[in-house]
Parts: sequence; structure tokens; C-alpha cells
Amino acid sequence: MKNITTTITPKQINELIKNRRTIFPQECTGEQIDDKIIWQLLENATWSPNHGKLEPWHFFVFADNTREKLGDFLIKLYKKLTPKENYKEEKATKLRDRMSQSSHIIVVVAKTNQNPRIPEIEDIEAVACAIQNMQLSATVYGLASYWGTGALVYADETHSQLGLSKNEKIVGFLYLGVPKEGLIKEATRKPIQEKVVWIK
Repeated sequence: MKNITTTITPKQINELIKNRRTIFPQECTGEQIDDKIIWQLLENATWSPNHGKLEPWHFFVFADNTREKLGDFLIKLYKKLTPKENYKEEKATKLRDRMSQSSHIIVVVAKTNQNPRIPEIEDIEAVACAIQNMQLSATVYGLASYWGTGALVYADETHSQLGLSKNEKIVGFLYLGVPKEGLIKEATRKPIQEKVVWIK
């Protein structure tokens, strides 16, 4: 195998992975990110490993006025799917605020079953890697990212709203923004030794 030359040191990549954080929209300024940076994040997403070179990812980008339309849809869907006794107005408000606090929202979709020999889960795994590529890239640019999932994301109504086919699945909403100044987020992980069985 040929040597892969790169200007990135092992220490730099280790620090990048370790320092990536989930930063929520409410921790952002609402400032807009240059579209050129968003395009670069999307380009980086496409360099994820994928079985059969199927490139199963697809992206819907919401920015400017379309963020508000997405928020309106999610609020209506929340009201529809939530029993009256469980409905909380503050959650609806949070859904709306999330749109203006973010710069761009990327709905990430996996196109599955393109090849009958490749299991659906492998396409979804590839798209998950694409999201991680975008989150790591956002970290390098000093941007916030939040991978949102849940009932509203996976709902049939959301699937239909985007005009997806039966072999397309939403893997998540990626909220991108500019973090508030001075924001420090600490994180911990359990020792890796607790998660590894080294077969000898």
C-alpha cells in the first residue's frame, strides 16, 4: 500500500476527534454561515466510506426563509402527533426558536436498497459516517453542530413532506450555527479498556 501523505499530524486528528462537541441551537448566536463553508462540509460528507461505492447520502438544505417554513411544519406535526395531555407549548416554542438560532439545517437522507447484495443497514451506516465528517469539519471551522433525531424526524409525514421514496430514510437533522463566544463544553468518556475485548 502506498504511503498516504498528509499535512495533518496524528496529534491534530486525535485532538479534533476528542474535542468535537454537540452544540445545541440555543447555544448559537443566529449569525449566518457563508454558504461556501456549507458546501465544503457537504463535499467532505461525500468522502465517507460506503459499500459498493453507492454513495447513498442525499441532503436537503434549509436556510434563510426556508428555516421558518421547516419550523412551521415541525410545530404542526408536533401538535398532530402529541396527545393533548402531553402537549407542551414551550416545546413548540423551542422548535420555532431552533430555526432562527441555527444558520442552516441539513436533513440527511440515506437511499437504501440500491443493490440487493448490500444490506440496508450498511447504507445507513455510511450516511452516519457522512454526518460525522460534517460535524468534524464544522469543529475545524469553529462552528456548532447538533445531530437531531426523534419522532418528528422519523415521522411518515416528514418523509412525505420531502417527497422521499419508500427506499429513502431520514438519518437525522444536522443543525449548524455559530456558537456563542466563550462557550466551553466539557465531556468525558469511560476508559476504552472497559469497552474492548482483545482476543489473543
